[in-house]
Amino acid sequence: MISSTDYIQLKAYARQDGIFFGILWIMAFACLIYSMQDPSLQFGFIAGGFATPFLAYYRLKHFRDKVLEGSISFRRAFAFVTLAMGYGAIIMAAATYIYFYFLDHGTFIGFLQQSFSTPEVRQSIMQTGMDIQEMEKQVQALSQIRPIDFAFSVFSNGIVSAIFMGAIIGFIGKRVKPLKIED
Repeated sequence: MISSTDYIQLKAYARQDGIFFGILWIMAFACLIYSMQDPSLQFGFIAGGFATPFLAYYRLKHFRDKVLEGSISFRRAFAFVTLAMGYGAIIMAAATYIYFYFLDHGTFIGFLQQSFSTPEVRQSIMQTGMDIQEMEKQVQALSQIRPIDFAFSVFSNGIVSAIFMGAIIGFIGKRVKPLKIED
């Protein structure tokens, strides 16, 4: 069982590392938004997604080795990664809300609608076997979503991802030192 002091320490370090996740995800989101003008920025969005588990493991390893002197149980590792990514999800949800409420003014949805009108995109969608009219209906429905709904979706997806990745990375990053028996 974890003591209340250890739990407070875990939450404090998770909050600090949650800032790293929030910054990474905001930068990836910015790359996605600006990739509408410069498609080469899509790499930044993809790189942010791929960097997430590596950042999580790196921060868990740092917490384990520097703070806990090289030993962490699966439960504590799971809690640390889940909390850190959860705090990052809160930051990302707030940034998503701010973007869609104050800055976007329909630009993102307009870009999606415009991209579906180009012959190249229509052709590639039809080649995959998807119905172009159904895709256009989905984009139209997306245009009716409020900024708070976008933010809640980002938050809930972040929490689910945090739990999933927390289990995997917690298992990989756990390390329990054997107890030393005093003579």
